[in-house]
Amino acid sequence: MKQEIQRTILLVEEDDETRPLLKHNLQTYGYRTIVALSEEDALERVGGEQFTADLILVNLIGKSPEEALDTGRRIREHAKYDGQTPLVVMPEKFPQDYEGRDENVGANDWVCYFEDSEQLQRLLSRLIN
Repeated sequence: MKQEIQRTILLVEEDDETRPLLKHNLQTYGYRTIVALSEEDALERVGGEQFTADLILVNLIGKSPEEALDTGRRIREHAKYDGQTPLVVMPEKFPQDYEGRDENVGANDWVCYFEDSEQLQRLLSRLIN
């Protein structure tokens, strides 16, 4: 019987209310989830090379998609990942007609205009499973 490899997601989530729900959902989907409370926290965690994330998921309060992408890229670079590690950002505010869309904005960089948890699950599955 073949054992599945559990993929690891580095979740960067500042919001105290959203963080436990998002972590719970990711674990329910079968992902090992490492939580960072901020960019600085994430940089500390990846700098020690204690783990390798298969995907970086960034959800920052009050940041534009571009700012969140820049944050995720700095984390990926600091971790010395090869640049192929997928980065997904979930902007807090966006035009209503964007809801439910996933946009590829770079080689492995994505913006998920969050509609529901199934949308996020499908995107993550497509990127790292």
